[in-house]
Amino acid sequence: MRLLCFIDYLGSGGAQRQLTFLARHLKKSGVDVEVLTYHESDFFIPVLAEAGINVETVRGGGRFTKVFSLRKSIRARKFDVLLAFLNAPALYAEIAALPRRRWGLVVSERLAVPGSSMGFARFRRYLHGLADYVTTNSHTNRLLIEKAVPGLTGKVVTIYNALDLEYFSPLQGPVPAGDGRLRFVVLASHQLKKNLLGLVEAAHQVVQAAPELDFTIEWFGRFDAGKNGPGDTGPFEQAKRRIETFRIQDRFIFSEPTSDVAAVYRRADALILPSFYEGLPNVVCEAMACGRPVLMSNVCDAENLVREGDNGFLFDPRDPADMARAILRFAALSGDDRKLMGEKSRKRAVILFNPERFAAHYRRVLESAMRREQTIIPHWCESIPQSAIRMIENEK
Repeated sequence: MRLLCFIDYLGSGGAQRQLTFLARHLKKSGVDVEVLTYHESDFFIPVLAEAGINVETVRGGGRFTKVFSLRKSIRARKFDVLLAFLNAPALYAEIAALPRRRWGLVVSERLAVPGSSMGFARFRRYLHGLADYVTTNSHTNRLLIEKAVPGLTGKVVTIYNALDLEYFSPLQGPVPAGDGRLRFVVLASHQLKKNLLGLVEAAHQVVQAAPELDFTIEWFGRFDAGKNGPGDTGPFEQAKRRIETFRIQDRFIFSEPTSDVAAVYRRADALILPSFYEGLPNVVCEAMACGRPVLMSNVCDAENLVREGDNGFLFDPRDPADMARAILRFAALSGDDRKLMGEKSRKRAVILFNPERFAAHYRRVLESAMRREQTIIPHWCESIPQSAIRMIENEK
């Protein structure tokens, strides 16, 4: 099988990491893999080159000329199946397939955005009818796609993310003695959807309820203006002012993003992710694999990742009091109970994010697309969480 992987660029993002991971595994299993991009970025290029995978970038062109340049480049290549990751590459790949194509086509969406079953997002998804299959990494997004375009039901396959379970692994050897302070970490940019302000409110309520509790929350990330609107740093500045008003500056540490994320997870007692919505958040998957308990918003596929009171706690991101209750419940656990919770996270991660299962599932989809079959392919994981169903039912 000759596979062309198509994505916008090869920066350090989660989708880029997953595509790189998949390309390397498929190459190792004998698939002839090539990668095509249209923006310059070399973060993952050395990793792909080491695996013997060629990367080519189609350079230049405005918004409209880019469509024609990419279409020409794709149609001039010899491959059996094309896999396009993310919305814009999927759109370009679908346009390139018109008026007819000689190759299999699989497109992939990676984020479950509320409201995306309506409006322009719904219109865009009608073009997925040109593909053989659509993959996504959460049941929530699959249900949103099928709600937007019921005719795609059966063509959309949920495949959870994969991880390098050797790199993302618990700390080996004896655990260093701590100073009694609970350390929570957040790894996220300062986007509105990540809900920093809600976490600040929750931390204030924790301090009020248990002033003797010694804890810190370290947030690794930076402001991304493109997500909140040009120059709109308001929400982040508002959160910092609220921290000062509440006099909880000693509870929050803001750090730059780091590439050594496994070390960050291992030093923490638990990960917190207070987002209003997610798809299948990489940071939760990674923290679980590193043997950390997780406190996260009960949204999207959360209930397939975190089992309440087993390997973490879930909360309503729109209710700081509920978030505070989750933090206090975790703080009340003994050291042995927290350790057991982390061990359960690791066991669950090994099942859910197994790289061999991930690659085998994708290979099945790609081979079926190559043969232009209309086979119903099971999801991984097959369990549909109630948190996903609630989001679809509550969508207006």
